[in-house]
Amino acid sequence: MNIDALNLHALVEEPDRLEKAIAEQQAASASNPETRALLESIYLEPDRARSFERFLNGLEFRTILKILDIFGVAKATPICELGGGPGFLSWALSKSGFTSLHLMEPNGLFNTGTGYLRSRQDAAAITVHNDLNAWHAGTQRFPVVITKNCIHHFKNIPMAAATIRRKMQSGGLWFAFRESYAETAQELYSSIQAHPFCQKYGLYEWWYPSWHYVESIEMAGFKTKAIVPWMYANNTLGAYQENPGGPEIESLTAQIDALLQRNPEATVTSYWQEVLRNRFQNGDTRLFSRPQLMVFAVSPV
Repeated sequence: MNIDALNLHALVEEPDRLEKAIAEQQAASASNPETRALLESIYLEPDRARSFERFLNGLEFRTILKILDIFGVAKATPICELGGGPGFLSWALSKSGFTSLHLMEPNGLFNTGTGYLRSRQDAAAITVHNDLNAWHAGTQRFPVVITKNCIHHFKNIPMAAATIRRKMQSGGLWFAFRESYAETAQELYSSIQAHPFCQKYGLYEWWYPSWHYVESIEMAGFKTKAIVPWMYANNTLGAYQENPGGPEIESLTAQIDALLQRNPEATVTSYWQEVLRNRFQNGDTRLFSRPQLMVFAVSPV
């Protein structure tokens, strides 16, 4: 791998370019099983209705509902999903009985943004925001914010987190699902090279160590409340996975559920212990230090 040949400076967050890339992939998926499987894993296959239904009925969403319940998020709780792309998570929450949902997604295009969502009559109860400036200028503050596969797109994580904090209520919870991690330069450059859309289409992607996310968000005025480790629920929160796993996974998941209910801060202690062992004591464990979910709470500054 010649890392100096990688396209880095010209990588962009550009909805039109992303929409074009996905349209090309959707066309190719008709005859290419690998492309079809990739699009299914990110719920972007050409049949948009099928994508939404699959997510609604999938293991990942069932696990998300359980997590929200563990943290006491009632169905009447106002929730804002940030950077939700097509909006299938917000839609699934609405279909599951959540009644106060907002989706902040600057991309309004049909496939990769909120265009298809807006075409559905059963999504009318979701308040969709496509204007980021107008959303920030609004006066509503939320007790719950959700991001999924989103924060690694923030080029300045502390600044973005600080602006998000201003839209949240005191003590509010931020559920950060499925981020992209790299801990070495080799891992970073390999991930950039291997990503199916980054180099091929010039789309911005980046990877960070998990502690960079945690420290950046805490710097903005949050406290880490819980860490959901790898292997929990057979990794369905961190990678496309519909197999719930066997008895060992079930046992681990039950243990983590009990810990999240009884003493979620203990998961944060386990996280930092693992990070410190890996960084400074030649450890090589990637459970808590590659979390599927990080939960942050707004804290006093």
